[in-house]
Amino acid sequence: MQFVLVHGGWQGGWCWDAVAAHLRAGGHDVFAPTLLGSEEGAASRDGVTLNTIGDALVRAIGRQGLGDFVLVGHSGGGPVVQYVADRLREETRRIVFVDAWVLRDGEAIHDVLPRHFVAADHAAAARHPDRTIPIDHEVWKAHFMNGATDAQFAAVMDRLVPVPLGWVAEPISLPRFWETPPPAGYIFLRDDQGVPRALFQEMAGRLANPRVLECDGPHEAMLTHPEALADTLVVAAKD
Repeated sequence: MQFVLVHGGWQGGWCWDAVAAHLRAGGHDVFAPTLLGSEEGAASRDGVTLNTIGDALVRAIGRQGLGDFVLVGHSGGGPVVQYVADRLREETRRIVFVDAWVLRDGEAIHDVLPRHFVAADHAAAARHPDRTIPIDHEVWKAHFMNGATDAQFAAVMDRLVPVPLGWVAEPISLPRFWETPPPAGYIFLRDDQGVPRALFQEMAGRLANPRVLECDGPHEAMLTHPEALADTLVVAAKD
């Protein structure tokens, strides 16, 4: 199978490296790009929105010449893969969400988040000229990589980047996705402490008869339990 692995906020395509290696060892092809605005270093993030991120990924997939692929979206990458599936429906074999947001046309990620998270995001963005949201390392350690080893945590922290406010605050444009959605799967991460599990259950409930699976690991299971997540993705992606 061909997998397109889409990361969530504060990281890049590198977060999938160990998952991708395990998938490739099993004979699968993998494309795990870094999304627009999530590049490491002094990248320009000003004005980056959910829709410009989606447009850039559609173009990247086109440059790769990919077809008949399984889209995988983690966390904030969920709406991004919805955007791609909306534009590349014929090329999309299946869409799999990993503790990810599933949006209606015209919704923003902020519309499905608890109000205190939304307020904190806007307050953080207001303190930065490029309207980005940094991540507190202690929050990441306690709620995103809970249970990680010191080595796993240390390998990640210097690579995290701020999230453009537009990724979470801009409404998504999905004019076709819900008319003929691709077959879907939803993977729940058993130790996820990022948000209450009921929110992810609500997201999965928006899908029509998704293949629902569970996998060990916290919100960043691709960094802590990559082989388990890779194996679960293969099951979720089967016809």
